[in-house]
Amino acid sequence: MIKINTTGTIINSEHPTHQVRVEYDPEKTGGYFIVEWGGGRGDSNPDSAFDSWVETSSDVSQFIAETGWKIRWQ
Repeated sequence: MIKINTTGTIINSEHPTHQVRVEYDPEKTGGYFIVEWGGGRGDSNPDSAFDSWVETSSDVSQFIAETGWKIRWQ
């Protein structure tokens, strides 16, 4: 189950500090931001963060499924 507004660790990432958070933004965009960060040593920018935006909760599920991430939610 994907948790909204909760941080999770991507446990099948090659980087042990790789994390993700799905934020629901009903007021401004009406959709969901999927933010990931914590690449780790050896990355060109280990402190970098990336975000994606999707419109619906179904889109969030599809996005996570397509990445293949296994997430341990806090």
